[in-house]
Amino acid sequence: MAFTDRIFEILLKAWDKLPALILTVLVGIIIIKLLKFLLHGLMGYSRANKAMKGILLSALDVALWIFLLAALLQQIGLTQIAFALSGSVAIAGIAIASGSSSFVQDLVAGVFLAQDPDFNAGDYVKIDSTEGVVERMDARKVRLRDDKGQLHVYPNSFFDKTAWIVTKRKG
Repeated sequence: MAFTDRIFEILLKAWDKLPALILTVLVGIIIIKLLKFLLHGLMGYSRANKAMKGILLSALDVALWIFLLAALLQQIGLTQIAFALSGSVAIAGIAIASGSSSFVQDLVAGVFLAQDPDFNAGDYVKIDSTEGVVERMDARKVRLRDDKGQLHVYPNSFFDKTAWIVTKRKG
C-alpha cells in the first residue's frame, strides 16, 4: 500500500469519526481550561515566584495539549503515534522530576527547619566554619550574615545533613 493511499485511508477514518473527534476536542478543551483555572488558583497560595509559577503552568499546558492530541490520534487509529507522544511526555516528566530532586529535598528540609524550635531567624549560629545571624529563611534557602557583613546562602538540605550550633538566641 502506498503512503498516499494510507494517508487517504486515515483521512476517511477521521471523516467517519468526525462527530466523536469534535466531541473529544470540546471536552478536552473544557477539561484543560478547568484544570488550568484550578491550578492557577492553587498557585496563588504558593510562595513560588511568578517565573516559577509560569514555568509550571506552561509545562502543564503543553502536557495536557499533547495528551489531547494523543487521544485524538488514538481515536483515528494511529495508536503508535499516540503512544509515542504520551511516552515523550512521560520521559520529559521523569527528567524534570529527577532534576528537581534537590529542590524537593530543600523544600522538605525547609519545612522541618521552620518547625525546629532550636533554629530561628535572628539566632546567631555556627555551621561548619561560618558563624552569623540567621537573617532569613525561606522554602529553599537559609541566609546567614557573618560579622564582616558577608551574606552566606545555604540550601535548607545542607542544614538537614550538617550539625549547627546556636551560640546566641534572638532577643
